Amino acid sequence: MIKFLSENWALLSFVVSAIAYIYYQVIAMRKGIRALLRADLIRLYNKYHDDYGYCPLYVKQSLEDEYKQYHTLKGNGVGTQIYHALMELPTEPPYEGED
Repeated sequence: MIKFLSENWALLSFVVSAIAYIYYQVIAMRKGIRALLRADLIRLYNKYHDDYGYCPLYVKQSLEDEYKQYHTLKGNGVGTQIYHALMELPTEPPYEGED
């Protein structure tokens, strides 16, 4: 075993470096995707919660899938609060009857 390690240290060093590089790339990609998902959750919140006051069903379905991915990437509680606030909104706009 020691003979193998001493004869192939350069190859082993390369393999370990490559694995470390790939690991850090995967971590960076996860953080980037999580940031994009969080930004979209915030955008949806600003649009439907603040501007419209309702959230259509098709948006809620998309939001549910997006939140699951965000949560899988270990998203924080801010995304959870936004998700729950949007899911509590009605699916139809408030009725504005004729007076």
